[in-house]
Amino acid sequence: MDWKTELQGLRGLRRPTQPKKPALLVIDMQRYFCQENAPAYSPRFEAIIPQVQKLIDAFGEANLPIFATRYYSSSPHDPVARWWNAALPKESEWFDIDARLKLGNPTILDKDLYGTFSSTDIDGKLRDAGCDAVVICGVMTDLCCETTAREAFQEGYDVLFAADGTATNSDLLHIGTLATLAHGFAYIIDTDNINNIIGGST
Repeated sequence: MDWKTELQGLRGLRRPTQPKKPALLVIDMQRYFCQENAPAYSPRFEAIIPQVQKLIDAFGEANLPIFATRYYSSSPHDPVARWWNAALPKESEWFDIDARLKLGNPTILDKDLYGTFSSTDIDGKLRDAGCDAVVICGVMTDLCCETTAREAFQEGYDVLFAADGTATNSDLLHIGTLATLAHGFAYIIDTDNINNIIGGST
């Protein structure tokens, strides 16, 4: 499915304003989602590893901040664990970020909700670093990535959302989320264009 065709005419397909200092948010690229035989594995999640790595490399070369999140269940009663009737404790073999990603030296943030802003201190860290925009990649498009994008928008950041650097369980959910974000929250862009944009911010 061609996301650019599906999103034609929405505001999020405009070229974004040049950010002064963007940060990369790598959302939940954990073994739990990306490693075959893991409880929440999908080939779709594994397939975006090269695109996510491309972003990591570009931000590393530009000396721009990189944040990587890891979802965990704080208790069996937290909202996410209760909804899915599944827990992911920090002690699990599936908790760590997939070893195929070479992250360099990111700031690791552990969260127990979909949204990174509502469950970590990322907003303060971004403001301390002087960041005015975030680039979002990872899994899942319609859950943790979308919630984080909405939160970032409402905190005043420009949001760039990697269409080919995010993934979820179906084309319907992926395109639907991209359309919603493009309508009111985020610039939807592919990883090659994101790299061009951050190149102008350094």
